[in-house]
Amino acid sequence: MFHVKHHLQDEDTICAICTPFGIGGLGVIRMSGSKALEIAQKVFVPKLPPQDLPSRRVRYGYIVDPQTGEVIDEVLLVYMKAPWTYTREDVVEISGHGGYLVLRKILEVLVRMGARPALPGEFTKRAFLNGRIDLAQAEAVLELIMAQNEQALKLAQRQLEGELSERIKALRDRLFDVLVPISAWLEVPEEDIPAPSKGEVLEGIRSVLREIENLLRSWEQNVIFREGVRTCLLGKANVGKSSLFNRLLGRDRAIVTPIPGTTSDVIEETVLIDGIPFCLVDMAGFKKEPKDLIEEEAIKRAKLQIKKADLILFVLDQSSPLEEEDLSVLEEFSGKRAILVLNKSDLPPYLSEDVLKGFEEVVKTSALTGEGIEELKQKMVSVIRKSYSVGPPSEIVPLNTRHKTLLERARGRLIFFKEHLEELPWDQVALELEGVMDDLGEVIGERTSEEVLEEIFSRFCVGK
Repeated sequence: MFHVKHHLQDEDTICAICTPFGIGGLGVIRMSGSKALEIAQKVFVPKLPPQDLPSRRVRYGYIVDPQTGEVIDEVLLVYMKAPWTYTREDVVEISGHGGYLVLRKILEVLVRMGARPALPGEFTKRAFLNGRIDLAQAEAVLELIMAQNEQALKLAQRQLEGELSERIKALRDRLFDVLVPISAWLEVPEEDIPAPSKGEVLEGIRSVLREIENLLRSWEQNVIFREGVRTCLLGKANVGKSSLFNRLLGRDRAIVTPIPGTTSDVIEETVLIDGIPFCLVDMAGFKKEPKDLIEEEAIKRAKLQIKKADLILFVLDQSSPLEEEDLSVLEEFSGKRAILVLNKSDLPPYLSEDVLKGFEEVVKTSALTGEGIEELKQKMVSVIRKSYSVGPPSEIVPLNTRHKTLLERARGRLIFFKEHLEELPWDQVALELEGVMDDLGEVIGERTSEEVLEEIFSRFCVGK
């Protein structure tokens, strides 16, 4: 491990297309680095004087290939002087027309003039290394870009604003306050400094441990709001799973026909119900004996989805008797959180009441008429709120998997520390406290390996 903040090894000027691939009204190219202004002055010809490029002034003109004199595009260009930029380096942004060919030609000219193509996430990585944001905030940039629902977007925004970072810093400060008198006593034991109180140390540890437990309780709720509750509609063929899928979505997404086995592949869509995103998964109906390789593969894929499911909607046709295939489906999700959905309630009931045994949550629906759909939605929300203690998004602390792993490691250290404090010498106590502070420091990037940084920023797109 080593400190990485404020230590930027790569002094290259980088450039990249920042807008998505394809055709659009505008396309943006960004440069960052010590030569950004110099390169811009080589390729940009203002339409009107002056010829210089003052900071934070939008200039209208042309990108011209210095070697051939060819005009490549009519653009708007803005130069932003360091350190008040996204990367804390000199930055130039060029807004041209949105065709990929013209943007690529501008990029090629910039590279010939001394820039190099940026790596994925390199602009944000430089913002972190130059101290503009910490690592948790850098990760929030990606969360912001990838957000698929409003709640995930709000969580990412709060993480980017530094909510998690501030709480982590407060914990480290609290541990530092516990460590200071111990370190002082160890460094000058011959001085008239009173020995630290293990009672006070223990109280400090308990205080930090309680806060870490509170943070970790937000983890599952983060997954719910950022990724959605993975909800599989499960049942044999022709019980109305795809019709229910469409009803829950509020639009026709899955193909529905009277022919059993119409759905042969996995279909996923996300719907927001009472502020909770549910990732609905429609898939092939189960058959005990698939008739061909296509059905066999479809059922194989369905079984993989069941393993990843947070919630199962087990759909039965209540107008038909229970069959062996229904029971075989039941075996597939044993131990999973489930709601029994008795579909086709618009038809006379035939299903025995015995099937309800073992299910705490049961809803009758008609995908044809819409009866029971709102009740099913509320039941889904109720089950998830009860299972995960889901509160308002404003009360959830933004966390990702990396944060969770580090917090769990810190918690494990503190629990061991608390249980063995009386038998540990003071120098070992100091080392253990420093170890916990290092774990917390990794969350915000105070101490992070280059391998971890590469893994984090490789998930970004080029240009961010």
